[in-house]
Amino acid sequence: MLPLARAVIRTAYREARTLSSIQGNNFFWFAVLLSLQPESMGFIWTLIGLLMMGPALAAPLARIPAIRLHLWPLAPWNVKVLWPFTRPDTHPSPLLWRVLPLLELRQIVRTLDFWLALVLAVASTLYRFLYSKAQPEAFPVLAMMIVLALSTLAQNLFSLDGVGGRLRWGLSPVRGYRLLLRKGAILIAVTAVLTIGLEPVGAMAGMMAALAVGHHFSVLSPVDSPPWRFTMGQFFPFGFIQVIAMFSCGIASARGDNTFLIVAGAAWLLSGLAYGWVLEQAGLGNV
Repeated sequence: MLPLARAVIRTAYREARTLSSIQGNNFFWFAVLLSLQPESMGFIWTLIGLLMMGPALAAPLARIPAIRLHLWPLAPWNVKVLWPFTRPDTHPSPLLWRVLPLLELRQIVRTLDFWLALVLAVASTLYRFLYSKAQPEAFPVLAMMIVLALSTLAQNLFSLDGVGGRLRWGLSPVRGYRLLLRKGAILIAVTAVLTIGLEPVGAMAGMMAALAVGHHFSVLSPVDSPPWRFTMGQFFPFGFIQVIAMFSCGIASARGDNTFLIVAGAAWLLSGLAYGWVLEQAGLGNV
C-alpha cells in the first residue's frame, strides 16, 4: 500500500505545480500588496489556497492511463481505497453544464477566477445585509474586488479555447467585433449578477474599462489556461493599466458620476470594433 500512497502524493504534487498560472493573475498581485497589512492578508491567502488546492487534490490519479491502473496488482480493498482518487472513464455531464446554454458561461464557470469572485460576492453581500454596522462606503470597494477577481478573464478572453478553438474562431464567418463584444457582454452580465447586492453599476463600468484594455492582450497575445485554474495573464503592463482604469471608472460611477460610465462603455465598444478588425486581419496571435 505504501507505493500506492507515494503514487497518489507524487501525482498530487505534479498537479499542484500546474497552479503557477496564478502568477500572471491580477488578483495575485493584489494579494501580494495586501500582504503588507498582516491583519488583512489571512482571509485572502486562505481563500486563494483553498481554491488552488481543490483541483490539485481532486482525483490525482485520473491522469494516469486507465490501462496502467488496470495492470497494477491491486487487491479489491485497494481498489476501494483508491476510488476517491480516480474518476470513471465516462461520466454524465454535470447538471450545471446543462443549465448553462452558452459556451462562454461554461468556460467562465470552469475557472478559479469565477469561484473566487463568487465567494467574495457571497461574503460581501452577507456583510451588507446581515451586519448591523455595515459601512455604505465599503460597498463600491467590495464590488470592485469582485471585478478584480474577474479582470484577468477580461485580459485573456480566449484562455480556455486553446489552439483548436482559436483556429475555429478564425475560420468562423462571425465578425471579429461581434465575437469580442459577445464574450465581453457575457462577462459584464456575470459581473452584474455577482455584484447586484453591492454596486452593480460601478462594477459594470469597471469591467467595461477592464475589457477595453484587455482586448489588446486577448487578440494579439492569447495565453492558454487549463480549466479549474486561475486564468493566466500579464500584469505588467496590461494588468496594471486594467486595475487603474477599472478602479477609476468603477468607483467614480458608483459615486454617481455617469460620465465615467459612459466613457467606459464607449471605450469598450470602440476597443471591440478596433481589435475586432485586427482579429479579422491578423487572427488570434497568429494562432
